[in-house]
Amino acid sequence: MALRKVVRIDEEKCDGCGECVTGCAEGAIAVIDGKARLVSETYCDGLGACLAHCPQDAITVEEREAAGSTRPRRRNT
Repeated sequence: MALRKVVRIDEEKCDGCGECVTGCAEGAIAVIDGKARLVSETYCDGLGACLAHCPQDAITVEEREAAGSTRPRRRNT
């Protein structure tokens, strides 16, 4: 595993609204049992697009040991 940026979701703050799910273009977040969860750290690109969608400020980006991305990076054209 490599040291890289991945989102962290604070379950205490999360109200399960699901806004972060639609904000995550990578499909790394899902609402499970009423709380947002990072379902795949390999899909998380660590850019934090989901942060702006969370009205509870329950999402942060942290640098930690995590499996590398298995998805190809999108290129800006």
